[in-house]
Amino acid sequence: MLGLLTMGLRNMYSKKEVNTVADIKGQKVRVQATKTEDTHFPAYGAQIVHMPFGDVYTSLQTGVVNIAENGVNVYLANKHYEVAPVLSLTEHEANNNCIWVSEKTWLSLSPEQQKWVQAAADEVSQKEPALALQLEKDSGEKLKKLGVKVIENVDKSGFIKAAAPIQDQLAAELGPHAVKILKLVREVK
Repeated sequence: MLGLLTMGLRNMYSKKEVNTVADIKGQKVRVQATKTEDTHFPAYGAQIVHMPFGDVYTSLQTGVVNIAENGVNVYLANKHYEVAPVLSLTEHEANNNCIWVSEKTWLSLSPEQQKWVQAAADEVSQKEPALALQLEKDSGEKLKKLGVKVIENVDKSGFIKAAAPIQDQLAAELGPHAVKILKLVREVK
């Protein structure tokens, strides 16, 4: 791993407000088919629905799903606001990504080339998070101008309470480093 990036935070959007975790109880929520979503959303009381991303717009439009979740930029770029005009800033998950290189490729580079690649990754890792978060903020402002109702004061306590035991279990499965990282994340204020 050469560096760490962010793709912002994931939020929920639908035809109605999500102010607390209780607002998604029994609702059909389109989620990615991952262990994270497949464990967290049922703990929130939601029914999970897996589908290709390209089907989300029509599914929100027709009621196949009541709620979808993604980053603000994705919601804007894909015009999901046209069929789900309420964006609730649940910030229930952080989208992070890494800059990876395979060992085979890394070892094929000369020490000088490795320094260049690492320097580029370091620069991206230092600059990208602020740029990504600014893009998210700018996208939120554009959405408001388009008439999207943005719910900013979501009570996240119910999400946090439901997620904690799942996070503990997933971290334990991943090992002691993950447990340590989870502890550090929880200590951030």
